[in-house]
Amino acid sequence: MVLFYSGPQLKTKIYGFTLLRNGIKYDYSYIECLKNLSLLVDKIYLALGESDDGTFESLKDFDNIEFIHTKWDPALMGDGGQILSQQTNVALEKLREDLKDDPEFKNAWGMYLQCDEMIHEDEIERIKHDIEYANEQGHDAVRFRYLHFWKDHYHIAINKRWYPQEVRAIKLDSKILSFGDAQGFSDVTNPYESDCKIFHYGHVRDEEKLAEKQKQLIRFIRPAEKFNKYFNREKKAFSKTKTVRVNLKHPRVMKERIERMGEKYDLDLPTKNEPLYILGNSHDFDTSLVKNISASEVKFVSSKSEVPRDKKDNLITLENTFIKKILGTSLPDSMESPFAREWDKNFKLLISLSKRGFYLK
Repeated sequence: MVLFYSGPQLKTKIYGFTLLRNGIKYDYSYIECLKNLSLLVDKIYLALGESDDGTFESLKDFDNIEFIHTKWDPALMGDGGQILSQQTNVALEKLREDLKDDPEFKNAWGMYLQCDEMIHEDEIERIKHDIEYANEQGHDAVRFRYLHFWKDHYHIAINKRWYPQEVRAIKLDSKILSFGDAQGFSDVTNPYESDCKIFHYGHVRDEEKLAEKQKQLIRFIRPAEKFNKYFNREKKAFSKTKTVRVNLKHPRVMKERIERMGEKYDLDLPTKNEPLYILGNSHDFDTSLVKNISASEVKFVSSKSEVPRDKKDNLITLENTFIKKILGTSLPDSMESPFAREWDKNFKLLISLSKRGFYLK
């Protein structure tokens, strides 16, 4: 669950940058992404590759985008995704060039979202605070947690192939650049670890367009003569994807898209007309999460003995592994990557609630 920051006016200036090509053709949620990013930044630098599907025309209503029109170099395609980082750096370098003589440049930051990624509006102020704190403490980047939605908007992928966190905010007065397939950045020396989340929707789209997008991505990353080998390898890997259910509220800008895909943006699962017991201290959890749980009442207890015998199935515990196994509520404490940080208590509670069929009102 997101936490809302309420504090003094922040000083650090934040700009957005990203890349895009044929957003309509491959069903990217790019309009939603750019609207979403605009909540955090005043101006977005967009490296827009030549598109044949009307992508540029669809962006005419944005008055805060600096368009950098580009042609994708065929020589960089099939070479580990270098075309993606090269295009990202086109936008980043144009941003740096425009700001280099600005007296605020030394304290300016760039926020990077790929066009199938979002931040949650409820976390905007906390993201600003985290970037401000990172700047004051001498960090050169901020690394965010990731939620990789898989096939629908209420399951996230958690197995090892999915990165659990990644840098998405960087200090502009640095040598940091996008590298490889633009998943991350090079020359980061001192990242700050944020608990704010990036919502990644790359694998939730029309099935036919998803398949075409995956083929195109492989063409960007792998040599053409090895396409079938890597396509079949990806298909096999994706078939083994592990997920957990997460009944959360998505960014508001995603409402129309989620409903267009046949899912509910406002979950209306039946409220359970009986109390929910949570083994733990209420002060450890976000108040806005607890008050919106779809239960008749939420009670925090310090031991299992405080729960009536006929309500044992209504007990959730996040700490005691033995009790979790007895109750059948055992869930992973993090994603499976060896680099994963443990989920915070709010998110652990959310996935535990989701497994039991609860949601946030």
